[in-house]
Amino acid sequence: MIRRKLLATAVFVAVGTISIAASAQTQAPVQASQARIDINGDDYIDRSEAAAMPKLAERFDALDTDRDGRLSRQERPVRNMQGGRGRMAAVARARMARLDTDSDRRISRTEAAAGEVNFAERFDRMDVNKDGFVDREDRLQRAKQRGGEWFTRADTNQDGQLSRGEFDSARSNRMQEMRNTGRAPRAQ
Repeated sequence: MIRRKLLATAVFVAVGTISIAASAQTQAPVQASQARIDINGDDYIDRSEAAAMPKLAERFDALDTDRDGRLSRQERPVRNMQGGRGRMAAVARARMARLDTDSDRRISRTEAAAGEVNFAERFDRMDVNKDGFVDREDRLQRAKQRGGEWFTRADTNQDGQLSRGEFDSARSNRMQEMRNTGRAPRAQ
């Protein structure tokens, strides 16, 4: 009995250690590449340092939101290894914070109308639960809807399960769409 508990504990610790090591290995290249770009080690990437990476140099002006001629950590593109959307999420949070003038962590129709035009136009679609506010709950519900829509499109034989082939095909189609549009596709 004691041996089983010890064995179970050892397996649990080993799996946890392997997971942590794998996570560190996937994040290390991103951190290392940013360290290689920041040649002078001042924690900023200036235009001359960005020139080493053509894609970054191409987007430099768009990323330099404070127009100081260098990219801070907050301005640099972040590659979130669990989805690649770290920078997009940060931009969306900042945008929502600007619109949320009363700081109640939700956007009312009035706040949307006073803010960006394209947000006001999309308000009804974004207010998924139709409570008159766009908030975290709406975003979570929309994410579930998008996941369901993706699954339905990916399940080509409509058996309620994704085979490896269906999954790979759907992922390949999504990646091709991203390459064609230059951004992540959105469900209609």
